[in-house]
Amino acid sequence: MKIVIAGAGAVGTHLAKLLGQENHDITLMDEDRERLSTITDTAEVYTVIGNCTSPKDLAGAGASNVDLFIGVTPEESKNMISCMLASSLGAKKTLARIDNHEYLLPKNSAYFEKQGIDSMIYPELIAAKEIAMAIKYPWTRFMWELRDKKVYLAGAKVRENAPIVNLYLKELMQVTKQFHIVAIKRGVHTLIPTGKDQVLQNDILYFTTLRQNMGVLPALLGKSSFEAKRIICMGGSRITERAIGELPPGIQVKVIERDRERAEQLVEVLPSNVTVFVEDARNTEFLLREGITETDAFLALTDNSEANILGCIMAK
Repeated sequence: MKIVIAGAGAVGTHLAKLLGQENHDITLMDEDRERLSTITDTAEVYTVIGNCTSPKDLAGAGASNVDLFIGVTPEESKNMISCMLASSLGAKKTLARIDNHEYLLPKNSAYFEKQGIDSMIYPELIAAKEIAMAIKYPWTRFMWELRDKKVYLAGAKVRENAPIVNLYLKELMQVTKQFHIVAIKRGVHTLIPTGKDQVLQNDILYFTTLRQNMGVLPALLGKSSFEAKRIICMGGSRITERAIGELPPGIQVKVIERDRERAEQLVEVLPSNVTVFVEDARNTEFLLREGITETDAFLALTDNSEANILGCIMAK
């Protein structure tokens, strides 16, 4: 597959490396020569210096005959314009990174699709949904919702005390029909199982199940079910705002934000179960006073990765 990626930032370079490993024909374009030189040293990706909102530069990057064009620059408008231009030049499919969740509403996404933007991704919303799933189902490695949240695709590790350890899949089907194993990761290998395969300790099972079965699966995997009731969020970022909106009702949330103006904005938009503090989350006395030792989950969601890591270490 021929793919052109506009934007050699963190997202663009990661995509280029990831897709390049799958033997796709990848072209990465950016206006910054230095950014492009970084990925040239680490991945087999063709790089082009150019402006993704210039039809001439897009054509020069090969956007007129690609299977997929991806716009992931830091600027939403650039991503959308470049996708529209690439589509008009002949790109078969386009995908734009956006910052406005309203664009994902059915009536708006249909309009943009007519303009040449086939798909849009909103990273903050994706991160928020993953955070909410991790809070709701902490025993899973990942969780995807399918069919209007009626079906789940999940991955979870099998503990040594799990009742399904050493069972063959054909035997497992006689014990329970509450989930269907579609793949098994064992060490560095991934298996597409048959009835003759066994479930072993430390396997990571990838399975599908119905929403109503999620409550009984932890015990089958040798895990205990845990329900978070008290959460502290470090940082009042957009991801924080979105993640709180995705959390189940009834959870007590405390948000710690250093900037008073941003804190006041959060007070206006967040639900009543959220308390916002204007404080430095690195203040251990404050954290102890607000019950960090009784908190079920600590979410470090500032825009600074180093601060997030240090915050989690301190909270732990």
